[in-house]
Amino acid sequence: MSSKWRDCATRDGIYSFSTFTGHIDKPDLDDRDYRLVDLNNGLRAIVIHDDTADKAAACVTVQVGAMHDPDDVHGLAHFLEHMISKGSELFPEENDFLSYISSNGGARNASTGSSQMDYWFSIGAAHLPGGLARLAAFFHCPLFTESLTKREIYAVDSEYRKNIQNDVRRVLQINRTLSAPEHPYSKFSTGCVESITAAARKLQAETQGDGESTDESSVWTETRRRMVEWWKQEYCAGRMTLAVLGKGEKTFCFYALYNSFLTVYVESLEELTHMVVSLFSPISNRGLDPRPVSTQPVWGPNEMGSIIFIKTVKDYYSLTLTFMIPDQRPHLDTQPAFMISHFLGHEGPGSVYAYLKKKNWLISISAGAEWRNPSVQQLKVSVRLTKEGYGHYKDVLLTIYNYLSLLRLSPSPFPLYHFTEAHTIALLHFRFRERGQPHSYVQGLSAQLAEPHAPEHAVSGTSILRAWDEAAFKAILAVCTPEKGRVTLQAREQLEVIVGADAKWEKERWLGGEYCVQRLDAGVMDKANLPNENPGLHLPQANPFIPTNLSVDRVQVLEPTRAPSCIRRTPISTLWHKKDDQFWVPKAIVNVEIKSPLAYGTPRQALLTRILADLVDDALAEITYAAHLAGLSYGLSNTAKGICVHVSGYNDKLSVLLNMVLEKLKDIQVDSERLKVMMEQASLIMREYENFYLGQPSGLSKTLGGWALMEKVWTPAEKLAEFDFVEVGDVQRHKEELLSKTYIDMLVSGNVLREEAIVLTRHVEQCLSARPLSLSEHPCRRALALPDSTNVIVRRTHSNAQETNSSLAYFCQFGHVADALFRPVMELIGHIMKEPAYSELRTKEQLGYVVLAATTTISTSICLYVMIQSTHAPWYLEDRVDTFFATLRGTLSTMSPEDFTYKKQGLIVKKLERVKNLREETGRFWARIDAGDCDFLRADKDAAAIQALSIDELLAVYDRLILPSAARKKVSIHLLSQQLREVPPQTERPGALVIAEGQDPELALFKRSMPSHSAAVPVDQMSSLSASTQQPAIRLEKASL
Repeated sequence: MSSKWRDCATRDGIYSFSTFTGHIDKPDLDDRDYRLVDLNNGLRAIVIHDDTADKAAACVTVQVGAMHDPDDVHGLAHFLEHMISKGSELFPEENDFLSYISSNGGARNASTGSSQMDYWFSIGAAHLPGGLARLAAFFHCPLFTESLTKREIYAVDSEYRKNIQNDVRRVLQINRTLSAPEHPYSKFSTGCVESITAAARKLQAETQGDGESTDESSVWTETRRRMVEWWKQEYCAGRMTLAVLGKGEKTFCFYALYNSFLTVYVESLEELTHMVVSLFSPISNRGLDPRPVSTQPVWGPNEMGSIIFIKTVKDYYSLTLTFMIPDQRPHLDTQPAFMISHFLGHEGPGSVYAYLKKKNWLISISAGAEWRNPSVQQLKVSVRLTKEGYGHYKDVLLTIYNYLSLLRLSPSPFPLYHFTEAHTIALLHFRFRERGQPHSYVQGLSAQLAEPHAPEHAVSGTSILRAWDEAAFKAILAVCTPEKGRVTLQAREQLEVIVGADAKWEKERWLGGEYCVQRLDAGVMDKANLPNENPGLHLPQANPFIPTNLSVDRVQVLEPTRAPSCIRRTPISTLWHKKDDQFWVPKAIVNVEIKSPLAYGTPRQALLTRILADLVDDALAEITYAAHLAGLSYGLSNTAKGICVHVSGYNDKLSVLLNMVLEKLKDIQVDSERLKVMMEQASLIMREYENFYLGQPSGLSKTLGGWALMEKVWTPAEKLAEFDFVEVGDVQRHKEELLSKTYIDMLVSGNVLREEAIVLTRHVEQCLSARPLSLSEHPCRRALALPDSTNVIVRRTHSNAQETNSSLAYFCQFGHVADALFRPVMELIGHIMKEPAYSELRTKEQLGYVVLAATTTISTSICLYVMIQSTHAPWYLEDRVDTFFATLRGTLSTMSPEDFTYKKQGLIVKKLERVKNLREETGRFWARIDAGDCDFLRADKDAAAIQALSIDELLAVYDRLILPSAARKKVSIHLLSQQLREVPPQTERPGALVIAEGQDPELALFKRSMPSHSAAVPVDQMSSLSASTQQPAIRLEKASL
């Protein structure tokens, strides 16, 4: 072992381990302590000590996955993922892990990929030891409780059925199916009842005599045996990596190890290290290869040089070109596949994107390498096509191959400035990388540890381009030829003129996707191998947006300011500003909402505003891509109140980008020359609106419920009705009218001084040159104020005839979101309800894979909702929710004071979680500005109110607003599958108003008959904020009109 590694042992002398003593690269402002640790069982871990953390997190990554399923039991790895967390010898209760994590303000999840499996959690920092002990026990003493086998197999099956109509999953499975049969990539990764139990049923059929009755229990027993056998064969410490982020806590924590409790004084990186080693060293190292790799080729001669035509569920057109490339793990410092992706996915002048866009064939492009799976390393270019582009797919394909020829045949040495620029940008991004959510961070680090990085690069990984390797660059390009690639062309309706009259369509076994495989056209193959002669294609030019001024105006403060200050208010604008006082990065964020009642007054106006926003985006794409590469980004979106512009990134040139966006919005001319592009763009909007109704039933029912509770919402269907009546001149007139009279809400945060923020605001006002709206003209959103005893059921049928799932979205409205009494109670009820709802309705009753109970804000109202996606009828699901509510009432009434306090503290930890970066802080501020209440300290006030709540107060609200009562206000959405054979009950629930399919006028009349909540009003805290933060008083001045 290198001299930079030091041998160590735990204090009790039971376990030995090694720590890396060398320097570990980390971002400039990252003051956390890192330690790389190798346990004696082969597990590698990285431990991060953060004095300021209020959330801790951990992730274990196992370097096996669905590709390593037995050939006769597809989905076994996924099944194991479900079973392994359902109790261990140390923590035998089935829901112990879920309950512990959720009660302490945390979250958890797991996933099964092709070649790796992840298990992660986040939790309140003081409770990390208990979470880690439970996580570690998954891997050295899981119970795999036999009585749960059947239930969890059906849980996997429910997840599988949820995705049957998902185009992404369908396309992926078709690509797997059409891989070389002998390669493990061809397996069915998700699994279902049929695939997981196939071997057990075959064995049963072979061993039972003729006429014997089928014993289902033997199927579950044998399948569990195979799973445990697979776990012993494939799971070992040498295939695991671990990342743990924790805080120094001067408190005693306890965790279980070998049925005894040890006391740990968690105070430092040293203590965190010893805790990790003690908890994870019991995992067995079974002497397996660290990472199983298949040496079989993914594609054979039949797969290469082919094109797969795929029929999609949703209406869109897409082309993907895929190549299997050499193993990239030896090239992590130079990343040649990233560099090729950089060129292919570029959107600036001379790019594939720019050329195809001028042809009106392309909507978007993406390119990237998938190299983390050592057995399947791919380079992909994906193009979302217009309808016209679909008809010219061969020309699109040739354009991509022309650009590959341009790269491949470029004179050697390749122009070095391209690498130098990419290296500079990557280094900047890493140096000034801000902290993110702990659970996301440990997931990334844990996966990264499995790659062959130098120990010094355990944190930086592939974030930095360290050298240029032209030979490796050209080696990838050598295999990016039509003979070695494969194309997929996706469309809902594959035209005969494209596919051919003799096309032979097949149906993929597991998800039912229809596809047709052909050899790529010989003419295309011949042209694709020629040198590039397209004058519209060339390499990118130098990037003018790379920042040069990276200085930060840093003034140390005792405590960061908790809210932005309103520093300027005029008849046409309000400016909020927060100078960064805790993250110290040379970055800023500017949010501008341009309000107008014309933006969303009618469905037609809403559609025109959307078309306008898309046209501006379309016009800016090519000229702003360089800014995007250099760490500057913008967003432009239509809202119910107007148009919102968002610009963020390095502050050095942020104002340049903001001006570009605003000037294009103000000056864009929708003339006859752009008619074709505009109408195609409008067609894309139409397809998007149509596709909305083909989405997942669960998400769709929740959205429909939100619409039912809103005072004014224009649905996609209402906007679609206006589509045929829009002409090019309408968009131009709409833009001019919308921008002629506005009000601007603006937030500037980050490395920007007060005076600079005021200058930015004046520039925005001058650019738009609008008249101010009167206060009564300001648009606002409001929710319905449902009266007591409201009980409404809205029934709709899902648009996709093949969707087998129905869904229920069940809403109980509490009241106005500004109600400081109800809001904390509601959030506590939602927090307490989340875990038992999941355990009862999903895990035990197996109602469906998607089950969620939570609180939500719908404009000015606050609600509790339960959402279930299931093959059961929604009215049955509603019965089960009502039963669950009644059962939970009993649980709440017997809850001990200690347990109630425990639950409250878990929610308080969530409410008071500190922001991790500038984007998160700005997002919180803007959410309150956009909502209209400007209540920036709401979380603190809610936390204090939650702390003071009693169980009796909670029960009083529960009885009044959740259990059926004369005061309850409830709306439920029943979204029915067309394949549902049950019919609604003839006798509806007492007092229920049922608005059935085709009764949209009744729904409209119901909404019109309802009162609405008052619009949001800013909290009266201006003076107190100004005093407490010692910010200058509000500046009142006349706008420049």
